[in-house]
Amino acid sequence: MLAETLYRAGDLAAARERYYTVIELDEDHLEARTSLACVLAEQGDLELATAALEGVLKQQPDYADAHWHLAGIHTETGCRAKAHHHLLHFLSLAPESPWANLAREKLSHDSLPNHDASE
Repeated sequence: MLAETLYRAGDLAAARERYYTVIELDEDHLEARTSLACVLAEQGDLELATAALEGVLKQQPDYADAHWHLAGIHTETGCRAKAHHHLLHFLSLAPESPWANLAREKLSHDSLPNHDASE
């Protein structure tokens, strides 16, 4: 709870440290791993954030929030095909989510994902 409070207060460095502590105590705490990835992404460490979210999905492939956040990172880095993939997974897992309409909107605006070799 402290990590979440720090994150919401905008103290990303402290939140990051607290999330790491939670994960040290319970490596299967997927919510903490997902939130840590969000902090990492906000701090500009997109590679580490991506790795954290991919780790969540290895443990629980149907974790909708991880797909949502990976889609955001891939959109930010220009990997539209990967973003599209994760948005589709997110919608299949959480069609009634508060973020579902936004996901549908993103998919409709980017209906042709790029498939360039750099992805």
